[in-house]
Amino acid sequence: MNFRENMNAVLCAGLVFGMGASVAFADGDDHEEEHFDIGVWSKNGVLRTGGWDHDEEILAVSSLRVFEAHFGEDPAFPFSIDEPGVGGVAADLGLPEGATLTMRMAAGLGVWNGDGFSAAATDLTIDYGPLSVNSNTGGDLDFLVTDDFDLHPIFSINDTSANGSYLLEFTAVMDGFTSSDPFWIVFNLGMDDEDFEGTVEWVESNLVPAPGALGLLAVSGFASIRRRRRA
Repeated sequence: MNFRENMNAVLCAGLVFGMGASVAFADGDDHEEEHFDIGVWSKNGVLRTGGWDHDEEILAVSSLRVFEAHFGEDPAFPFSIDEPGVGGVAADLGLPEGATLTMRMAAGLGVWNGDGFSAAATDLTIDYGPLSVNSNTGGDLDFLVTDDFDLHPIFSINDTSANGSYLLEFTAVMDGFTSSDPFWIVFNLGMDDEDFEGTVEWVESNLVPAPGALGLLAVSGFASIRRRRRA
């Protein structure tokens, strides 16, 4: 089996089996974002994103909208990664078991240009079981909410892509809830770690404070290819 076949087998199993563990919330903001899964939770009927730590079974950071991923962690698959995952304990995050949690990808992949993110001349695909979405068109990935879920889609960038920092925007969507604010995943493809962290800090400083994100993206030339926005 190749990387995708191995991971898809695991992902499909994850749709069926839960671990049934308890969870607690933590206040700490002193964790590194790249170690967190995407934890979607609700407050007053509104979906929010935080940093989920599956080792500790806690939402380690209650409000987090920028996540990290590093291609090449498995040298055999330098252009694919199954992090960050999507996870949590349904009851403690205010999500109904059996519901469908949708991760909606906006169209358009950004690449770091030294001053911000501009449109990338490459694409990134996300696979989850039989579902697949591409950054050229955007689209939805659906996840089944179980008691304790730890689900990992496979992110794959085109193998002709140049080294650099790449950016995708998402929104969490679920029937009966107000959709989340946008959140972002920043992908490192062969970039120096310190330089890459600088691009993550740029996203945190410039894109997270809504509603200014769209204007900043327009300045960088990225907004023109973002044909889909949150519902």
